[in-house]
Amino acid sequence: MAKRTAIIDIGSNSARMVVFEKSSRYAFHLIKEVKSRIRIGEGAYDKEGYLQLEPMQRGFNALENFVHIIKNLKCNKTLCVATSALRDAPNAHIFIQKIRQDLGLHVRIIDGDKEAYYGALSAINFLKPFEEATTIDIGGGSTELAKIVHGNIVKTLSINLGTVRLKELFFDKKASKESIKKYIYSQIQNIPNEFKSNNLIVIGGTLRALSQAIMDKKNYPLKTVHSFEYQLQEHQTFIEELIHSDVFDLKDFSIRKDRYDTMREGCAIFYETAKFLEASHIITNGTGVREGVFLEDLLRSSNSRFPANFYPSVRSLSDRFDLEKENSRYISKIALELFDTLHYIHQIDHKYKKELSIACKLHSIGRSLSFYQEHLHSFYFILNNLNYNFSHKEKVLIAILVKYHTKKLPSFEDMLSYDELLPDIQIVNWLSFIISLAKCLNISLAKAKLQMKYENHTLKIRSKESLYISKECIKKLIKPASFAIVIEKED
Repeated sequence: MAKRTAIIDIGSNSARMVVFEKSSRYAFHLIKEVKSRIRIGEGAYDKEGYLQLEPMQRGFNALENFVHIIKNLKCNKTLCVATSALRDAPNAHIFIQKIRQDLGLHVRIIDGDKEAYYGALSAINFLKPFEEATTIDIGGGSTELAKIVHGNIVKTLSINLGTVRLKELFFDKKASKESIKKYIYSQIQNIPNEFKSNNLIVIGGTLRALSQAIMDKKNYPLKTVHSFEYQLQEHQTFIEELIHSDVFDLKDFSIRKDRYDTMREGCAIFYETAKFLEASHIITNGTGVREGVFLEDLLRSSNSRFPANFYPSVRSLSDRFDLEKENSRYISKIALELFDTLHYIHQIDHKYKKELSIACKLHSIGRSLSFYQEHLHSFYFILNNLNYNFSHKEKVLIAILVKYHTKKLPSFEDMLSYDELLPDIQIVNWLSFIISLAKCLNISLAKAKLQMKYENHTLKIRSKESLYISKECIKKLIKPASFAIVIEKED
């Protein structure tokens, strides 16, 4: 596959482009993101769907700039898709032909089911695994739903209900709340029951903005919206107030100015649809159609799924920033052995071995920035880049373990900022200690073969290698419980 790939998504409200760069076969990272509020569907709903000249010119201007970026970044491949406004427009071919002739850009119009599929594909591959859920992607001209069961997309649906459509038909005309609600219900009432789900995965700029507003309201400790979860019932009053507010009061809800024009409309569609689907648990997907298009291309030989137990964010961080990959893998292996050997004394749930292993693999990535304070650099790298396939609780725990894998154990004060996302402090202390101990055992970088046994309140470690400086390192560690550590050299 291409080293750098540009993905363009032409929606009714915005045209967006992302550029991904691969670092290995399945690992990649975002190097550019740009959008333009082209509102290409503006005025079309009152003109039998026909695209108007001014919006088409805005679209052309934006895409012309996108093409310049693509050339300057030396992208090897460009994939461009268009959704609701273009697929509904009788004169879309005029716009597409001009783009192809003047810009050399090939636009592929996708139907509603394909749009829903792409959003669901991004959710399956980039969110923490879940048994079942329904995705909802609210765009300018349509709303897409997909039902996911055990990692499979079993049903998709597209509804002709979008933010721009609702804005022009109702909000711009100061229609009553009752008429807006009645219209939305008329569009969603025939959604099949199989789409009903307790878990609703939200996709698209409007719903990401809503999640961000809720995060701001509750002083949430993270800034990353991807994988943010909330209970609908806890925030329904806030959402209702936002929907019925004046557009100029949206600043009081922590909504950015560039979201004002369709924010209330999108939230109205979301809220009524969520209630109809009987959803209570909301999961935010920071990715969507663009990432789905990219994944279809990236994973075309693997059934559009990453290999089992593969974490693209972990591999990407490791590819770019880990200067000692073999040592990181060895420390992870030793840490897992220590976890099992010491389980009698710490009694921690085995599910935390995932975070322990990944923290070990990423513990030294900050050294690529500077040797000094590398654990702090690694902490910030992880907190801001370990996004795909992890819940916020998992990400914060991994980051905290990396931050405090030095000689001291994290205190309650150290964890206070992230308290709502972290497990009991004793769990954090034990996992942090295990990483520190594993690092000490490889301080000479020998990757020694070790034999471990815990008995009579003593951890015995045997090796044919000399672990002299490892002993010195271990003496400086603060243990989370009272037990002895004995290092023995085999004859």
